[in-house]
Amino acid sequence: MPMRRSRSIGFANDSDLSTETAKPKKQRLSEEDIAKIQPIPEVLRSNLDVLFVGINPGVISGQKQLHFGNPQNYFWRGLYQSGLIPDEIQPEDGHMLHERWNMSIVNLVQRTTPSTSDLSRREMRDAVPELCRKISASQPKVVCFVGKGIYGAFVGSSSGFDLGLQPDVYDLESSSTPGEIQQPPLRQQLSRPDEIQCSALSLLPSFAYVFVMPSTSGRAAAYRNSDKLQYFRQLKYVRDCAQSAAEAGTAPQIDHAYLDSLDPRQAKSKYFSK
Repeated sequence: MPMRRSRSIGFANDSDLSTETAKPKKQRLSEEDIAKIQPIPEVLRSNLDVLFVGINPGVISGQKQLHFGNPQNYFWRGLYQSGLIPDEIQPEDGHMLHERWNMSIVNLVQRTTPSTSDLSRREMRDAVPELCRKISASQPKVVCFVGKGIYGAFVGSSSGFDLGLQPDVYDLESSSTPGEIQQPPLRQQLSRPDEIQCSALSLLPSFAYVFVMPSTSGRAAAYRNSDKLQYFRQLKYVRDCAQSAAEAGTAPQIDHAYLDSLDPRQAKSKYFSK
C-alpha cells in the first residue's frame, strides 16, 4: 500500500510552501544615515485657510521628502474623504494642497527619526517658538495639530484638553517675538459668538481657531480610520465656517450642536459653553 503523505498542521501557509525565492529584506538605515536626511521643505503664505502641524518626519517621509509620506498614513485619504479637498491625491502631489486649496503643512520638529519616541520633551519645547513664528507668518484661519501629543508639547501639558475644536484660540496679533515666547499666545475665547473680538483694521477675527485631531499615523491604533474621518469632517466644518465669515466680513458662527454630532466620542463641546 502506498504511504500517504503527511501534512503538517499549524506551521505553514501557502506562502510558506512556495518555491519562489524570498525577496531580500530592505536594509534599515543606520543612525548616521538618518541624521543626514534633510528637513522636508515647507511652503507658507499669509491668510491660509488651514495650517496643519505634524510632529516630525518619519524615515519614509524624510527619505521621500514628502509630508505624511508613508502609504499607511491616513492623512491624505482623510482630507479627500471628508471633503476638505475635492480630489484624491497621493503624498507626491502634496504641493497641490498649498497651490490649489490654500492649506499648508509644517512640522514641530524638523529632524527625521524612526519613531516620535526618539524626540525628547526638551527638543519639542525648544521648537515651539519657531512654530509660533510660522503660525504668525501664515495668519491661518485654523491651526490643526495632527496628534494630541503635538498639542500637548505645544502647550506644555499632556492633559487638560480634548480632541476637536479647542476653547482657546491663537492670538494672531500677539506682539511677542519667537525669542520672547515662553508660552504660545493662546487666549480663552469669549462665551458667545457675537462677542468675538475683531481686528481694528478689518472685520476679520484677529485669531486662529485651534483644532486637535488624532495622529493619522498607521501606528496610532487607538483610533480607527472611521473615527479619524469624523475629526476631519469636524475640521472641514470649522474651516468652512471661518472661510464663509472671512468672505462676508463677519464673525464666524459655529453650530456646536452640529459639531457635537460629528464627534465619534459623542462628547459635548466645551466651546462657548456658559
